[in-house]
Amino acid sequence: MKGKTSRVLAASALYLSALTSACATGVYAPYADMTAWPTPQLDVIGVQNGIQQFTMAFVVAAGSKQCVPSWGGVQNIGSAYSSDLLTSLSTSLTNYRAKGGEVAISFGGANGTPLMQACSTASALQSAYQTVIDSYSVTHLDFDIEGASQEDSAAITRNFQAVQALQSAATAKGTTLHVTLTLPVMPTGLTQDGIDILNSAISNKVTFDAINVMAMDYGSASIEMGTAATQAASSLYSQLDTAFKSAGQTKTDAQLWQMVGVTPMIGMNDVQGETFTLADAQTLLNLARSDGFGLLSNWSVGRDQSCPNNGKYTASDCSGIVQTPYAFATIFEQLNGYWGKGVTKDASYAGGSSSSSSGSNSGSSGSSGSSGSSGSSSSGSSGSSSSGSGSSSSGSSGSASSGSSGSGSTGATGGTTTTPVSGAAWSATQIYTAGMTVTYQGSTYKAQWWTQGEVPGQAAVWQQTAGATPTWSSTMAYTGGSCVMYQSAKYCAKWWTQGDLPSSGGVWVKQN
Repeated sequence: MKGKTSRVLAASALYLSALTSACATGVYAPYADMTAWPTPQLDVIGVQNGIQQFTMAFVVAAGSKQCVPSWGGVQNIGSAYSSDLLTSLSTSLTNYRAKGGEVAISFGGANGTPLMQACSTASALQSAYQTVIDSYSVTHLDFDIEGASQEDSAAITRNFQAVQALQSAATAKGTTLHVTLTLPVMPTGLTQDGIDILNSAISNKVTFDAINVMAMDYGSASIEMGTAATQAASSLYSQLDTAFKSAGQTKTDAQLWQMVGVTPMIGMNDVQGETFTLADAQTLLNLARSDGFGLLSNWSVGRDQSCPNNGKYTASDCSGIVQTPYAFATIFEQLNGYWGKGVTKDASYAGGSSSSSSGSNSGSSGSSGSSGSSGSSSSGSSGSSSSGSGSSSSGSSGSASSGSSGSGSTGATGGTTTTPVSGAAWSATQIYTAGMTVTYQGSTYKAQWWTQGEVPGQAAVWQQTAGATPTWSSTMAYTGGSCVMYQSAKYCAKWWTQGDLPSSGGVWVKQN
């Protein structure tokens, strides 16, 4: 789940048949930040809690102009690469599939450069996506389109041209490539950018299972999050109906509801005062079951636990509310469709042996065909919908943008370094991973994902946890609820922003 970023099909008998069979039952596929530290063990989390599938997040370009897929911009993907992170992912995925689980892989998110922007042609982009598909043997892809990328119409067209080509190639081989689109939302529905993306997918003949809306960070502390999520789902239903009818395609009520996906940011959101509770989760589940949603997800499975000492704050690794571990998963997994063979819950499972230990990218031997019910390929992300930019992963942004290898320190080549002492003074040469803290200029900061050389207080990766209100920086991305000092006055952001002068109003509100 991480920009708040955030700015699909020619009808045919064959398409309708495939959609009906693929999406017969809704699924729960929570986001897992694959660049978090420690690296999530999907098999252990999934089997112990009976979670049938996950959405692995996020794959972005290795660099702003590099048409090379990577995990969070820090670990390249492909047969030529190896690292502790890749080994950990491969082993966990192999074991999870052996237990009946399956995954989707999400491209994009709030941080880094989306491949659709880094790759200059549809064919090059298709090749980059194919590398990921081949590396992890996946048949479910999600595209989390948020932030500035929502407004890049050329990149969006390029993306759907590549996806349609991939789906055609899969069909020619007798398989199905399932796709979901994850987009920002307000209770009133998709933003205009989101509607444009939906229409582009339809006009480019992309077959998608669901539009997955980021029901989070609306920008209002007084909003009731459960009600907002259900309103967003109903609004999306109407927007889907309108979009397909405008394209000369009429869907039944059941088909439209199967295309509805909702992903809340569980617990405390980035916007102060917005908290998605366990009661909200039950409300959303009830509607999903009664109306026939295709997908529920959440940002993120790593946050599905209380913070230390039941702390009430927004973080990448806890919800900020009092709960038992995986309490949200326990509710949402009652939407019990599955893509794999089906996971049998075993609370005593502690991980299985795996022959996949080479450190390659290979996701595993297990079949990734969607033998279960729903074909929706989830995706999660956070992201504030109020401004069309923002983030979705950790405490402040919600995007799982980047991370490290299982050793706590990896880059694209998988190198390692000495593990830093949490709470020590920040060093420009040290590698930090999600959750580590540093002190800098009298304040304490917590890393939201993998980072090196990014200055605390000037880079979105660092979330301030203690100390004086930081001075506004034009290069810093701020999420809803963040406060800064500017010209001796304190301002707080209503939603995600970067480069907007606090004194200009709009996103910034001056505090008395």
